[in-house]
Amino acid sequence: MAIIGSGITGLVAALHLARGGRQVTIFEAREPGYGASTRNAGYVGRTLKHGFGELMESHGLPFATQIYGELMEAFLAVKETIESENIACHYNQQGRLLLATGSAMYEAMAREFSLREKHLREPFAMVSRAEQTKEIGTGHYFGGVKIDDHAGLHPGLYHQGLLDAARAAGVTIAAHTPVLRIARDGAGFIVQTPRARVAARDVIVATNGYSGDAFPWLKRRVMPFDAYQTVSEQMNAERVRQLLPGDRTYIDWNFNVDWLRRASGDPTRIIFGGLTGGRNQDLRIMAERLHGRLMRIFPELSDLRFDHVWTGKCGGTFDLYPHIGSHEGIHFAVGYCFAGVPMGTLFGQKLARRILGRKGGESAFDRPMPSNPLYWGNPWFVPYAINWMSRGDR
Repeated sequence: MAIIGSGITGLVAALHLARGGRQVTIFEAREPGYGASTRNAGYVGRTLKHGFGELMESHGLPFATQIYGELMEAFLAVKETIESENIACHYNQQGRLLLATGSAMYEAMAREFSLREKHLREPFAMVSRAEQTKEIGTGHYFGGVKIDDHAGLHPGLYHQGLLDAARAAGVTIAAHTPVLRIARDGAGFIVQTPRARVAARDVIVATNGYSGDAFPWLKRRVMPFDAYQTVSEQMNAERVRQLLPGDRTYIDWNFNVDWLRRASGDPTRIIFGGLTGGRNQDLRIMAERLHGRLMRIFPELSDLRFDHVWTGKCGGTFDLYPHIGSHEGIHFAVGYCFAGVPMGTLFGQKLARRILGRKGGESAFDRPMPSNPLYWGNPWFVPYAINWMSRGDR
């Protein structure tokens, strides 16, 4: 059994496959966890770029309920995995505050989450602009929606816990071993690396935004893009409490989002991210731009310095859905569109169930995965596409 990619999806799949009796090797082009699985915001929620109301209108209530039901399944899968593997990663169901950047957005949020409460039985609370300072110390926003059961975690520690569990289950991790080619060989496959040709009965590709030439079909369907993030220098813990008194995970409801939270396990720092899909990858310049965006929210932070700034490649799809499936016998799960922690966890489980022939491998996200005849893997157009899709953001 060969798995390409040592992120959340690959590790979860490997763990369950190894415990199901399969001999598993993970091939990783860099060190384990190099990609976005350790560099993300650590948000655990039920998010999709398609709203529930939008899916009801375009595809009907049964489809919308099925899709959002699986988002709930993914949300629960993270907590269950952490508990079953005893992973210490600062998991905390601290709640999320979704923030409106305009009054029309606030009203649209109220309509959307009322539908979710009615049909999915997911409670929420509207937070008015006058009340929002109890949750976040700024007047920048126009209120928002509070969801009490959403969670946060430390993504690096979550990944490390999965890595330790996979190794303990007997999974072999071949680090710094990029896969150059996957070829059919009778009923199985040959996985070609710079070091060797390896025979495998089954193959999973779990590379998301780092998909390369080994699986050209997938490369033509996943668009890698960067998301930038920073962590502040240490501040007085009381100052952090004044900025984020609700201690939620905070994110606005724009298409191209800004997000912030207290750092996991460190009450003296804040994490702030945004500028998704930006073309300039000079991290010092991106840090300056992020600081400017943060000052729109908290003008009093003009003196704040960032200790670190980093990026990781997300994976987007042409239809803005995550996808799980197989092509010519090769299994894959990619395109998480900002929901990598929960969806990667769930899809890893589902891939393992499919290969082991067990129940629970079916998915509403196993659907045709579109491409574009002009796209061959170079995502030069992504910044322009994000700007166009963000035209409704304020």
